[in-house]
Amino acid sequence: MGNSCGKSASVEFVGTPASERGGGGKDPRLTDDDNNNIQPVDVSQSQLRATAEESNNNTHQQCLEYVKAALDKQKVGESVVRNYSHSLLDIPGEELTFNFDHVVIAEDRDEVDAMVLPLEVGDDEEDEIDIDTRSTTWVRRRSKEFEYALPNDKYSKVTQEVLHLENTKKRKIVAMSDLHLGGSWSEGMDWKLEKYLDNLIQIAKEEVACFVMLGDIFEMWLEKFAEVPPDNAARVQAWKESASVLINAIDKLISECDVKVFYVRGNHDREITEQDVKTIFGEKVSFVPCTLILRLKTGSETEHRVRLAHGHEWDVFNSYMLQDSNKLIPNRPIGYYIARAVSTAERHDSGSEVEDLLIGLAGGLLSMIPKALEDDLIDVLLRPEVHRKLIGRLFEGAFEVEDIDFLLQAKCRVSENEYVRLQSLLEYPLFRLCGSEVGKQDVFHMIKAATGDYKKFIRRSDEDVVVLAHTHRWDLRKYRNYKGNQVVYANTGCWTCNAEEFSSVVLDPPTVDKDGLVTIDYGKNE
Repeated sequence: MGNSCGKSASVEFVGTPASERGGGGKDPRLTDDDNNNIQPVDVSQSQLRATAEESNNNTHQQCLEYVKAALDKQKVGESVVRNYSHSLLDIPGEELTFNFDHVVIAEDRDEVDAMVLPLEVGDDEEDEIDIDTRSTTWVRRRSKEFEYALPNDKYSKVTQEVLHLENTKKRKIVAMSDLHLGGSWSEGMDWKLEKYLDNLIQIAKEEVACFVMLGDIFEMWLEKFAEVPPDNAARVQAWKESASVLINAIDKLISECDVKVFYVRGNHDREITEQDVKTIFGEKVSFVPCTLILRLKTGSETEHRVRLAHGHEWDVFNSYMLQDSNKLIPNRPIGYYIARAVSTAERHDSGSEVEDLLIGLAGGLLSMIPKALEDDLIDVLLRPEVHRKLIGRLFEGAFEVEDIDFLLQAKCRVSENEYVRLQSLLEYPLFRLCGSEVGKQDVFHMIKAATGDYKKFIRRSDEDVVVLAHTHRWDLRKYRNYKGNQVVYANTGCWTCNAEEFSSVVLDPPTVDKDGLVTIDYGKNE
C-alpha cells in the first residue's frame, strides 16, 4: 500500500535450505567410538519398564528443579513501597469463588498423520522458511491441494465471508489492531491515526476491498482493582466521543470507497457486543466474535483463504476458551486481572508492561528449560505450588512489590456488588483447566504463544495467510504447514503511545497469473 503510514519494503528472498538430518541409526548423544562399542543386552520387559519409569522420574525431578530455579531468577517485581492495603481490602460485596476439585486432562491431539504427508520434491523441508523483509510473496499455487474444511476447535468460532475479486483492481485487504481507544495506552495517538486513515481512504477508493479491525480497538480492561468497571452503555457513549477519528474514517471507507469493513473482537474488548459495534460504527460494519475466514474468488481455479483473528485465544493467560465450560473466574482470564493490577500501580508505561510481564516471565521460563525436559514441563506446571508461584510472580511484577503475600486479601471489583480476591487468582488452576480442554501439549504451545510464538498453531492452519494481532509487535514469517503448503503469518503490531512503531498488514491477493504480496506497513512512533 505504498507509503501510506510511513514505510514499507519489498525485496526478493530465498528460503533457507533444509538442515542436514542425523541418520544411520546412531545415538546423536554418543561419540562414534561409543556407538561402535554398543553391545546387545538381554533384559526382560519388566526391567525395561522399571528403567523407563526411573528415567521418567529423574527427568521429571530435573525439570521441577529447573522450573523452581527459573521462577526464583525471574523475579519481576521491584522493592517499591506502595500503600495498597486499605484501598484494596475495604471493598463491599459478594466474593466470587470457584471449585474445580476433579479436573481430567484431555487427550493430546494427534498430529502424526498430518505431519508425515510428503512434500514436493525440491521443496524446503524446514517448517519455517526464513525471510528478512517487511514484505513477502503469497504464492498463487499450493504444493498440495485438498478439500478445505473450516477450523473446528476450541480456539476458533468461525465467521466466513466470500470476497469476489475477479476483474477488479480493488483487491487489497488491510488489517490493523490494538488501538486501545478510550484508555491511557492511546493517549496522543489521534493525529498519527488520523494521518494514516486519511491516506488509507485515498488509496481505498481504487485499491482496497476490505478493512479489518483486528481486536483491542477499544479498551475495557484497565480499571484499577478498587474501581467498578463501567457498563457497556456508558463505555459506548464515551467511545463515540473519544474515537471520533476512527469512526469518521470507517464511515468514509464504507460510504465513499465501497470497502467491506469487519470488527473482530480481541481480549481487551472481548465484552463488546454486536449491538455496541453497530451503535458506534453503523449497521454496515460486520461483527466477528472470534475468527474471520475470508474465501477469495480471484478468477483462478484456486480459492485463496485468509484467517484473521486477534490471537489471544491461543495465549494461555488471555484465552477465553474456558468460558463455555464455566471454568473462567468470573468469565475472564488471568491476563485481565494482571492488566488491572498494572493499572492499579499507575504505570506510565503500562501499555508495554502487561505484555512485557507475560512475555518476560513465560519466555524466561521456557528459555531456561533444556529441550530434553520440555515434555516434563507441563506436568511440573500442573503442580499447585509451582503454578501458584508462577502466577504470584506475575502479580508481583504487576503491582511492583517484592512479595505478593501481604496482598493476598486484596479485592478486585468486577461489578458493583461482586469482587474476586487475589488469593483466589493465585489458587486458580489455570494450566490444569486448559489441559482439560485441549490436552497437555497444547497448554505448552499456549505458553509459547504467550511469548508471541504461534508456530505450532499456524502450522495446523489450512489457510494461505494467517493474520494475528495481540502481541503489540509486528511480525512476518513463512511456515510449512502439516500438509506441506506454505503459510504466510503476519502480525499487525499496534497503535499504542509507547510502541516503537505503529503498523498494519496489507494483503494483495494472487491473480490468475501472478503471485500476491503480504506487506507490513509501518512508521516510527516519534
